[in-house]
Amino acid sequence: MDKNQEISIQAQQKFEFYFLALVFTVLGLSIQTAVFASETQSAIEIIAWVFFLISGLAGLSRMEWIPVSYIHYSKLTEEESIVKEAKADRPLMKSGQLLSKIEVEDLVQRVENRIKERTKIMDNLDIRSKVKYFLHKWMFVVGLVLLVVSRAINLCY
Repeated sequence: MDKNQEISIQAQQKFEFYFLALVFTVLGLSIQTAVFASETQSAIEIIAWVFFLISGLAGLSRMEWIPVSYIHYSKLTEEESIVKEAKADRPLMKSGQLLSKIEVEDLVQRVENRIKERTKIMDNLDIRSKVKYFLHKWMFVVGLVLLVVSRAINLCY
């Protein structure tokens, strides 16, 4: 992995932790500083809290599954390396014994099947992660807008 990619990953990780902390910080501060002046204002404020909570929980769930994705990616890379090595017509050893051509072909078939299965799992994890990130980001934005509206209505009373 090159240095720019490492820096990019580190920046992304820092952003994700910061954003998750921001959501729960804003939720906590909005609850602590809430003043209920009317039913409309109170309802909007509480709905904002629900949006912040959904955002935070989606972000936590996403963060929980990130290591699983990295593990699958690592195993996929390892399996692709095995297939590449086997298809390069180099002698392969297993438990100190040289594998026959039929054994190598069988190994390649099994590993390619695992690659297909793992790719499906990773695609599913990726889709879920994107949905969770969408919820995390946009529930925060909507919650923030609702909080501003709620506090603005509060200023009118």
